[in-house]
Amino acid sequence: MARLFSVYKLENGTRVLLGGLAERRKAKREESNHRGLVEMAKRKYAESPDEELRVVLELELEEE
Repeated sequence: MARLFSVYKLENGTRVLLGGLAERRKAKREESNHRGLVEMAKRKYAESPDEELRVVLELELEEE
């Protein structure tokens, strides 16, 4: 199963598209999985290690 997410950062109440993130797992995990994806997106799209991003994930595609 692959799930594709769009990654947005929040700037002054506006969502700005940063890119995408793919999750490839055999089964869904609940809360801890979402938290892990958010952290992965922050690491991938932060301009510096010290930058604090407010990230929003939006499910775009789910394949089985």
